[in-house]
Amino acid sequence: MANIERRKDIGGADRFRAKVRLKGHPSVSGSFKRLTDARRWAQSTETAIREGRYFKTLEAKRHTLGDLVPSSGQSLHLLGVDW
Repeated sequence: MANIERRKDIGGADRFRAKVRLKGHPSVSGSFKRLTDARRWAQSTETAIREGRYFKTLEAKRHTLGDLVPSSGQSLHLLGVDW
């Protein structure tokens, strides 16, 4: 379920923080200048989480280039790379 809060920034302008909380998933939040943007983001994020299409940044950071490069240089040799 999404929750949207109106907040004031340092200059006194309105900002909107959208927070999506679904059981069994970590909560996700975003900050927006317009209420419409916050509502759209919250709705699309909630749908993506329910459909299993939402990928967290932390999950992406667990994989590195080293995971893609094979441990032996044999397959790289086939590509014309000498080690």
